[in-house]
Order: sequence, then C-alpha cells, then structure tokens
Amino acid sequence: MATRAQPIAKSLTVNGLALRYLEWGRPGALPIICVHGYTSSAEAFNAVARRLQDRGHIIALDVRGHGESGWSPDGTYQYADQMSDLAALVDALRIERFVLIGTSMGGVIAMAYAAQHADRLRGLVLNDIGPEVEAGSQRITGLVRGRPADFASLDEAMEYRRQTSPISAARPIEDQRETALGVLRQTPEGSWGWKMDPAYIEQRIARGAPARPQLWPALEALPCPALVIWGTDSDVLSEAQAKRMVEALPKGELVAVPGVGHAPTLVEPAVLAALDRFLTAV
Repeated sequence: MATRAQPIAKSLTVNGLALRYLEWGRPGALPIICVHGYTSSAEAFNAVARRLQDRGHIIALDVRGHGESGWSPDGTYQYADQMSDLAALVDALRIERFVLIGTSMGGVIAMAYAAQHADRLRGLVLNDIGPEVEAGSQRITGLVRGRPADFASLDEAMEYRRQTSPISAARPIEDQRETALGVLRQTPEGSWGWKMDPAYIEQRIARGAPARPQLWPALEALPCPALVIWGTDSDVLSEAQAKRMVEALPKGELVAVPGVGHAPTLVEPAVLAALDRFLTAV
C-alpha cells in the first residue's frame, strides 16, 4: 500500500492557549483555513486536504478544548472565544486573505469571523450549518451525554463511532482510524479516552450548545463567494434554512449532498466538484 500523505503538526500560543494545527500543501499557495465541528478535531479535514494539497496551503485548527489544543483554565468556550482564537491565529501566521471552511460548530465560528473580518475572506464554505439552531443540535448534546468515558481499545472506540455515526461507518477504515486518533488518546492504564476538556463537555450537557450570535446580517453583507454544503438527510441544517442562506448571500451557491446526514466529509463527489470550481474562481 502506498504511504498516505501526512500533514505537519504545529502549535502556536494565542490568547494564552497553545493551539495545535495541521499544515498541508504549499506555503505561498492559496491559503485555506479549516475549522472542525464540536465532537471532532483537525483530522476531520485530512481526506479533503489530501485532495487539495497540490493547489492550496491548508491550515486545519484544533479548536480550544479539542484535540491537542489547550484547555481553557476558566472554561471559556463561547463562540466569541473560539472566533477570537481563529482571528489571532491567522494574524500570527500573517495570512492576509484566505478561504475559510467551517464544519458544523466550525461553521458558526466561521460565520462569526465573517461578521467582523469579511474583508479578509476570499471565500467562505459552510458545511451543514446555518445561523439558526435546529433539532440535530440537541441530538448531538444527547450523544455526548450518553457516550462512554473510555474504551478498552482503539478498535472498541472505533466500533462505537461506527454504531453512532453512519457517516463514520461509511468511511474507509484508514480514515476512521485517523479521525478517531484525532479525538481519542491512550491513558497510562492502556484504555482510550476523549481528548476534549471535560469542563467543556459538562457545559454542553448542562446548558446545551452555546447561544449563536446574530449571523444573518453577516451572510447578507458578505462580499466574497460562498458555498453552503447541505447533507439532504441532515437534522442540523434543513433544506429551508440552507435555501434561505443562499438567498441571503450575495454570491452564494447551494451544494446538496444526497443521502448524507450531518455532516458531509467534503470528499463526496458533489462537494469535490463544487470545491474545484470554487477554488478556481476565488
């Protein structure tokens, strides 16, 4: 089997926290910044990054409290805190204008960034998320509340992820393994536990997802091209909200991913074709 391309893992301290990110592609090429969802990590973008690395400089961030990034000592996990980290990171890396891709929670962070820094964006990709909360958000909270705290082996953890996510189960086994390693670590006792800050998990269980800022005005005023990616079986982004987003965006395009729930992996044929057109044009 051919060796799979791998990113370079780096870390940068912003807002008092060490944030880890994965770097792909060619510095100097089109900058593409990727922000993952609530139960995920930077590895969620590995599959699409392998397909885009020849045409872009890709930075996939571990959001605070996730993956290998630092945990907030005072439990500050609001969208404003996460957006501030993103803004500080791109400034520290001296990335002036870039394409921003956000999946689920990462899409809320991306919209919040666009609300304050629209002039920095060459393009915006929102993966299965909108300004308004829908039923799937509560489902995700319930999933996190009910999941085991640890597993006897990585294989056991991967089987659990397959049982709870049809999207995970449909991915190649190599993808399943690397995305699992993004969110799980082995303990000194040999079991496998979640990398997410327990305080962050407790906040979500006690209060639900953080309140979203007013994001419709940001979409309506966005000057750059935007893709809205919608899994047609999603319970996090409805068809009605997805279509409203495209109507609100001055340069919006809807990409429907048939038969897929929350959230598309970004390597579905419809998404790859749309990204190819999009990245050529921005």
